[in-house]
Amino acid sequence: MPAPEPRVPRVAIYARQSVDEDQGITQQLEDCRAEVIRRRWTLVEEYQDNDTSASKERGPKTAWSAMLKAFDKGEFDAIIVTETSRITRSLIDVLDIRPPRRNIRVIVIREGIDTDLDDFMLKQLVLLGEREVKIKTERAARYAVGRRLAGHPTPGKPPHGYRWVPGIERDAGGTRYRVDETEAEDVRQIFNEFLTGAPLAQIARDLSDSGRLTRQGVRWHSSTVRRVLLNPLYAALLPPAQPSGKFDAAAIDLEACTAGAWEAIIDRDILVTSRARLIAVKPNHSGTARKWLLSGLAVCAICASPVRSARGETHPTLRVKDAVAAPSQRYHAYRCPQGHFMRNGDIIDEFISEMCIRRLSTNDAVGLVAPHEAPIDVALLHTKREVLTARRRSIANFVVRGLMTDADALESLDEVARELQLITDQIAMAIKVNPLAELSEVEDVRAWWETATLARKRLVIGALMKVRIRPVGKGKRVTTLQGAADSLDIHWLENA
Repeated sequence: MPAPEPRVPRVAIYARQSVDEDQGITQQLEDCRAEVIRRRWTLVEEYQDNDTSASKERGPKTAWSAMLKAFDKGEFDAIIVTETSRITRSLIDVLDIRPPRRNIRVIVIREGIDTDLDDFMLKQLVLLGEREVKIKTERAARYAVGRRLAGHPTPGKPPHGYRWVPGIERDAGGTRYRVDETEAEDVRQIFNEFLTGAPLAQIARDLSDSGRLTRQGVRWHSSTVRRVLLNPLYAALLPPAQPSGKFDAAAIDLEACTAGAWEAIIDRDILVTSRARLIAVKPNHSGTARKWLLSGLAVCAICASPVRSARGETHPTLRVKDAVAAPSQRYHAYRCPQGHFMRNGDIIDEFISEMCIRRLSTNDAVGLVAPHEAPIDVALLHTKREVLTARRRSIANFVVRGLMTDADALESLDEVARELQLITDQIAMAIKVNPLAELSEVEDVRAWWETATLARKRLVIGALMKVRIRPVGKGKRVTTLQGAADSLDIHWLENA
């Protein structure tokens, strides 16, 4: 009786590296695929862990965890990697894949290891890897101090707006972050819209609806917008090292940050102002982002309740016997929450937009954006802030040298903190963005309006007018701009 043919192993490729660079992962995958083809094995799946350490515990969302679950389901028999260090640098992980917990066959291309023959060499190389990691960690701790003093960030995924610069591409200063202009425009818009008064959820909706998603390809949310506004890296400020697992962007002291050795996307004053406004207000991630121009802005002319957006639906009737009725259509509408009306919103939005464009196109519109108060000397405020910061350091030195008691020091530090907060508030007032200020340099107001975000349009409307919507009677429809004008009350605000 002929011997049965040996079963062709089903293998999974595992590729891993500690930095977020595609080149290394790609090379590992190519080498492993070539080995699978050479051995005429069956490739089942490829698992990739980019920017993942092999010396730390890998969480449930990693490809490593998914691979172990797939083996437990019987989807493959063996793992193939290019080097031992790619699969792990921890003996604990070896115990996860070898008996008695699991019996996964491991093939390491460059070291010539096959655990079906012997796994002694695999364990020895992992032990050597653990020792190497310990030595590197001690060396890296010393290097990290110098790197931080030089203003260089730690390796890892840079924030939205920056790209990590590989070592071979760095300039003479060793710059690690390079501005990604496409993403940087998102960051600038977030700060600019926020300082004009736009809610976080509205900023997130405007970005997402315009097709500008996060780096992960998902929609923006108020929480991700908030993280951008709090992040000192955008002002080229390197925050102090944070305890592992306890990072709190709002708790970062900007005075303790180191000047970063990369290009800033926004000015420090803009960051200070944004953080001051955010930290002073409890975050509300469940707020409603307005989808239409007048939701919550216009009010009912009868009860003065802010109008809400709604979806209306037409119900065509048969005009001729045996004729086919037109299909019903849904439309955007505004409704009074007390039930006084539900009006077609498109024609109202068109009329209000036209009124804003006409007002902002008049010869005296420049008066709307001209400052009405004396400018604040921001340079002088910066000088005062530096003096107070130096005073705070002096107080600490006095305590260390025994020249000041702890009680006196605390009282003095509290006084300095109050003065610093006052200066921060004054700087915030100095750079607060007028929602109409951008229009001072706009030649074509209509073109600007058509490309402006919904948040910016709503802020302009709020700065120019109060809108009251009147009922038009049951069964009546307003389909013209003149009809909209006859059914709206517009009160132009002072200086508008």
